[in-house]
Amino acid sequence: MIFFWLCLFYSSLVFIIFLFIYFIYDKIKKKNSFKSALFFLSFPLFFFAGNMLCHSIADEICSDLKHNRLKLEKNNFITTSDLLTLTVSSQKYHFEGKTYGVTVLPSGDDLIFKKDRITGKYWVFYTKYHLSTKRAVGYIESK
Repeated sequence: MIFFWLCLFYSSLVFIIFLFIYFIYDKIKKKNSFKSALFFLSFPLFFFAGNMLCHSIADEICSDLKHNRLKLEKNNFITTSDLLTLTVSSQKYHFEGKTYGVTVLPSGDDLIFKKDRITGKYWVFYTKYHLSTKRAVGYIESK
């Protein structure tokens, strides 16, 4: 399911870029067509696909931890039970300088935690998927 949302996300991104170029072309040629309105209608699809992708990645992390397909490397920062409280959110985040990384075994991928300087939440990034290195999958509450 993650592959579907990933394809939909990137295809909608490409669609937005092409429609933006066409929108500029319409404005230069002073044409008024309905096709340029598709540019504005494509944004909900883009945000919906990104949101569903984050939900799918968070569900994968939690289900793999519950079924012991993933194990956290020993660390002093987070436990498996803390990570099971992963909440998906599209809130705005404000990072401070603190970044923590925990390796997930057996795959060797990393879970990166960045602390929010305003709310104190830790935003989770998962390096298995490229998008989730740029966009937070969700957050966990600080202790």
